[in-house]
Amino acid sequence: MLKKINRGMIRYIRNNSLLREKLKKIVLPLMTSDMQTNIPEITPLNVRATEDAAPRFNILLPSVNQEHVFGGISTALSFFDQLAQYMPIKKRIITTDVMPDSQAIEQFKDYDPVDCDQNRASERQIVGFSDRLGKTIPVGENDYFLATAWWTAFHAQKIVRWQQEEYKKPAKKLVYFIQDFEPGFYPWSSRYALSESTYRFDLPQVAVFNSSMLHTFFKDNQYAFNTEFVFEPVLNEKLKKGLDTVSSPLNKKKQILVYGRPGVERNAFPLIIEALKVWVWQQPGVHDWELISAGEHHPDIDLGHGMVLKSVGKLPLEDYIDKLRESAIGISLMVSPHPSYPPMEMAMFGMGVITNRYANKQLSCWHENIQSIDLSVDTLVRALQDKCDRFAIDNQCFLGGRLLKQQYLESDVQFDFFKPLVQKVFKEDLDL
Repeated sequence: MLKKINRGMIRYIRNNSLLREKLKKIVLPLMTSDMQTNIPEITPLNVRATEDAAPRFNILLPSVNQEHVFGGISTALSFFDQLAQYMPIKKRIITTDVMPDSQAIEQFKDYDPVDCDQNRASERQIVGFSDRLGKTIPVGENDYFLATAWWTAFHAQKIVRWQQEEYKKPAKKLVYFIQDFEPGFYPWSSRYALSESTYRFDLPQVAVFNSSMLHTFFKDNQYAFNTEFVFEPVLNEKLKKGLDTVSSPLNKKKQILVYGRPGVERNAFPLIIEALKVWVWQQPGVHDWELISAGEHHPDIDLGHGMVLKSVGKLPLEDYIDKLRESAIGISLMVSPHPSYPPMEMAMFGMGVITNRYANKQLSCWHENIQSIDLSVDTLVRALQDKCDRFAIDNQCFLGGRLLKQQYLESDVQFDFFKPLVQKVFKEDLDL
């Protein structure tokens, strides 16, 4: 029936406030959820009213499937779990891009798998909402939202605005978990503009920044939020346990470990390859060296002069620790203001590490083993030659590098601001 409504009728409904008010719960959500978009990330995520007024904390994530839960998603989930434990509140995980598979359901077995058309009152729910054409999800007057990737913020902002109008209550504060400057993931484009717009939302937002360096970048570029919190990266607990044998020089060999992600532009994989193709012809004794690429699987790459970059893909943590222990040199680039974890992990395991500066980002102030370069093929080649030459003279030369940012290794609490955050966001409904 809806497909037969012509554009003139749609304009009439939208311009007639009384009629729109009567029909909005029936007609307009279906119109928007059936809308085809050229930008898949913003496929409408529509909601419906529910009588359940119990406070609930919702996290919007692209996916919770095992192959996606690392890095940013893993950190966001950790934050969500720890914050929710800090207060008596229901929890709901909503996936926007990928439906949870059987492994994810098992991993989150404390959560009740719920279809979007169900109105369940369970304390913990997980809802896959990637297949949402013509569908809605229930949102109550006391639902709070945690946005992660920019498109989840895009959806959450629309939900918060709808919630304010639907329940005739002040807008709930939206928590925005920011782990990079995401407009930079795209060329100047529609996605750049849309992702950048989420930082300028006109209703209350509480920003949580992954690292002081990233927070400084946002301040330097005149972005401001109602309230801002910052946490610093800390070493993964399993990696920390793997540090026990790092002092042994026997573990180190002439091996270069590359953080290789060809599918992620900001990791500058093509530039690394160009630099390695130059380096293989200039480095004395180059055939004594082995080159390994970890992070994302790709075909082995012929660098010329009989040298090959071998791909080992995304490694289990135990295998990753082995590579960190035995490798002498690491290359890990990130063309963004986020500091990135691999350079610090490599440095902690006694590797000489090459990474890049970006804006205010300068990782050499975190660890003596890290060299931050102004990025180009020539500067990368020179830095790599220098580290290879140093290791050839003294294979223990990087093992004595000092950690300058002690919090990275010693902090037991990564998020130390839960009490003020809860007071800022949830106070009115939790009677704190």
